[in-house]
Amino acid sequence: KKVEKASWNGTVLNTPAKVEIHSLNAEKNKIILSEIDMLVEKYDSIFNLQNVASEINKLNSTKKLLNPSFELLDVVQKSLLLSDITNGSFDITVQPLWDFYYAHYIIEQNKNPPNKRNLNNIVDLVNWKNVILNDNSIELINNASITLNGIAQGWITDEITDLLKSYDIENTLVDFGENYVLGLYENSRPWNILLQGPENITKVLSLSNTAIATSGGYGTIFEPSATYHHIFDAKTGLSANNFRAVSVLSDKAWLSDGISTSALSMKKKQLLNVSKKFNSTVYIVEKHKFQLLI
Repeated sequence: KKVEKASWNGTVLNTPAKVEIHSLNAEKNKIILSEIDMLVEKYDSIFNLQNVASEINKLNSTKKLLNPSFELLDVVQKSLLLSDITNGSFDITVQPLWDFYYAHYIIEQNKNPPNKRNLNNIVDLVNWKNVILNDNSIELINNASITLNGIAQGWITDEITDLLKSYDIENTLVDFGENYVLGLYENSRPWNILLQGPENITKVLSLSNTAIATSGGYGTIFEPSATYHHIFDAKTGLSANNFRAVSVLSDKAWLSDGISTSALSMKKKQLLNVSKKFNSTVYIVEKHKFQLLI
């Protein structure tokens, strides 16, 4: 049979994204790519903090958003669920910490760690319970601000995967910030997925119909030692460094994304308990290799 191939490449929330589809219908492929274009534009207008007109920026600015989109409501609701089950290790109100460290290290070009008193003032703004969710509104109390960068890319990955499924695309790799391994590689064997950690630490997994996300402080660092980076411990205000890297496998990319982000603030026992509650599988970097957490 003649297979028609098409691919989508672009950025989603400022992160490279791509997917390739094979079908017997070139016209169907065009329709799918067009729908992906529309969804990516829509999600950018909702979740992207670097888009000044985005819905999340409006919420952070006004502290109350009436009639928010279903998409924003859904992701915030899932975020609060994760916050509850992880006892606050996952917390979308850490945006003031990002602003604080970015100003200290990047804008002001400081070499030394920030003043502890100034940091504590910022930590006072961080508490997931400051997000009040209602059927027709989202409110941020106590001057809170949110970021959904630890879950939205996974959520978008799930939406793109569901779109492909609705068009009977059964075997492909969705790479939209996080990954969803759909079906089989060339309809013949599981996909071989490379986990990548710091210092070229890697592991290959054979996967099918699985979402996977990896988090580590090495992804975005503020200073050369990598002690201070973009994943924060909401309770201390410091960067979370309990693990150098964590990969999470589950049936939903938003779940893998959120658990892997919050994992860096957890101890092994808590992380294992959380993974069991969500029926997920966790690999941690330990002794210079990825190891299954059991």
